[in-house]
Amino acid sequence: MPNKLLSLVTAIATIYLLQACTTAKKTAVQQPFPPPTTAPKAAREFRAAWVATVANINWPSKPGLTTEQQKQEAITLLDFLKANNFNAVVFQVRPQADALYQSSLEPWSYYLTGTQGKAPNPYYDPLQFWTDAAHDRGLEMHVWLNPYRAHHTVGGEVTDSSIVRKRPELVVKLKQGNYWWFDPALKGTQDHSAAVVMDIVKRYDIDGVHFDDYFYPYPEYNNGAGFPDSASYAVYKAGGGKLERGDWRRDAVNKFIERLYKEIKAEKKHVKFGLSPFGIWRPGYPEYVAGFDQYNVLYADAKLWLNKGWIDYFSPQLYWPISRQFQSFPILLGWWAGENTMNRHLWPGMSVGTDTSIRNVNEIIGQIMTTRGMQPNSTGAIHWSISQLTKNPNMINGILNGPYKKQALIPASPWLDDKAPEAPVVTLDQLGNAVQVSWTHPNEKDVFHYVVYGKYKDNAGNYSWRYKILNRNDRSTLFELPADKNMPTHIVVTAVDRTGNESTFKEIENTVRIAANAPVIVPRAGWNAAAPRPFRQQTPVRITIHHEGVEWDSAKDATQHIKNVQTWGMGKDRNWIDIPYHFLIAPDGTIYEGRNVNTVGETATEYDPSGHLLICCVGNFEKQIVPKKQLEALTKLIAWSAKKYNIPYETIASHKDHSTQTDCPGKNLYQYLQNGYIKTKVKELLN
Repeated sequence: MPNKLLSLVTAIATIYLLQACTTAKKTAVQQPFPPPTTAPKAAREFRAAWVATVANINWPSKPGLTTEQQKQEAITLLDFLKANNFNAVVFQVRPQADALYQSSLEPWSYYLTGTQGKAPNPYYDPLQFWTDAAHDRGLEMHVWLNPYRAHHTVGGEVTDSSIVRKRPELVVKLKQGNYWWFDPALKGTQDHSAAVVMDIVKRYDIDGVHFDDYFYPYPEYNNGAGFPDSASYAVYKAGGGKLERGDWRRDAVNKFIERLYKEIKAEKKHVKFGLSPFGIWRPGYPEYVAGFDQYNVLYADAKLWLNKGWIDYFSPQLYWPISRQFQSFPILLGWWAGENTMNRHLWPGMSVGTDTSIRNVNEIIGQIMTTRGMQPNSTGAIHWSISQLTKNPNMINGILNGPYKKQALIPASPWLDDKAPEAPVVTLDQLGNAVQVSWTHPNEKDVFHYVVYGKYKDNAGNYSWRYKILNRNDRSTLFELPADKNMPTHIVVTAVDRTGNESTFKEIENTVRIAANAPVIVPRAGWNAAAPRPFRQQTPVRITIHHEGVEWDSAKDATQHIKNVQTWGMGKDRNWIDIPYHFLIAPDGTIYEGRNVNTVGETATEYDPSGHLLICCVGNFEKQIVPKKQLEALTKLIAWSAKKYNIPYETIASHKDHSTQTDCPGKNLYQYLQNGYIKTKVKELLN
């Protein structure tokens, strides 16, 4: 990042930040920076990206992809967010009165299959898939709906399953293309759209409901003509209505927003309601600002919704640069902050665009930093859109190596819930050349994240905390021995609930001492292990060596191969509870953690593996020679295991020695047991 350019961006941001803070109303709740503390504390920031399905903007890439192709594209996007330290996704599930999920109220989306009303085949529920996959990656899932768009001009044919055909009394046709729009003032519209939202809230484990800037349509959708609601307005007036048409329209939208907020909270209080309106409320608010008037054109009184607290987070689309004279990012953000009288989250929308220049990277970084300065206790942003991030490596690298370098928790929402979960129960253990931190929790349903903190001491005697944020399915993590041998002196694990409350903690002194000859072991997380099923406990008293019997190709990816072994073992063919072995050793000598040593393994032979610590050497050693690195890793692992678990090295055997029905583990591996080589090497290491 050029220093001169960065200095210029910083200077401009500072000037506008001061102007914006001066402009903010005195009614806003002022939140000072938190005082310095020595207690462990993870960063807090909402980091999300919009995933648009309308017109196949982001996902799926086109209609009619196979189920597996759709799933793979979804996983690619979610993995991207996780890898770049985002913590939420805003996924569009209702682009045009249709559904990217199983619904009895509206038809399957055209953007999935190319035919409105046609379900995916083979069948799956995309929203369920996205929700599960997002949560598995520690991401919040916010469902994005368009409340009033009934049919998009590029949404395919209007089929008999469409609301346009089923509820024609609720919709009007616009003059551009094949646009159809709900009449927002009709009670039937409000009832139907509310039912759609609440159906999702009730049936899916989502974290938020999200609307964007589409209320009454933009004028160009009707070729500049007014919205065609003369008939419904005439009925209103005939019934004694007194409001002018503009106020009547705004009143209808206001009532709908307030109703939805209350209904969502009554059903699931933790589900956040978020709105992302056009970034300018009205020209002249504040006085520096000019531009589009959403209040008088879209009939969206977004200021009122924020003033009333009918939302949990507010994300005005501030798609302009810091230095734009009449639509300055910090000036508009400062004005909205002044209207945030109920102290809700203010997480602006930022437009990444397609510009890959360093100037644009610095602009977005400057906006993120400006937001942090103005909202220190509840920072965050939503990026438009995910494809503009995935297709702009300069941008995502700049963000990841800058403001998003560390993971962050989502800021807490104390008006929804301020009761912290219980603290986890933590144990420390040695796993090879690492300290393994494991934990359990008395109420797992109350946990969305775990945070593991390590306290480090530098050469000057000063302490600092580092942390890892893990998802609710994780039960362990490693502190691996770094090159400088600096391991944490104390370790803390906390639990975080769905609304961001973090548990209390207890510092645990790290008394684990890593032996000089401890093997390097890749943990389960390193090969993306699935969670085990309920298992039977054991105390290992002997060490038993297996091999796979599958000829090894040096081009294979060992981590994927081991994942495949677990998938096969836990599949219909075997129905095992986990990967069968406690440790696996690849031909290059890499050691992988398998199942928990204190659980009974599973084998395809007839002997009872209870009490056996099972080590599998990957390869077919009836045909292949045992590589030197694999043999060295095997003896080192056995010596370490024998000492760690207090197992006599004399018990080392192959599973051939415990079974009468197999010739495994292959003559080329078995010879090292027969001739005493393995026991001799292990004895040397132990001594």
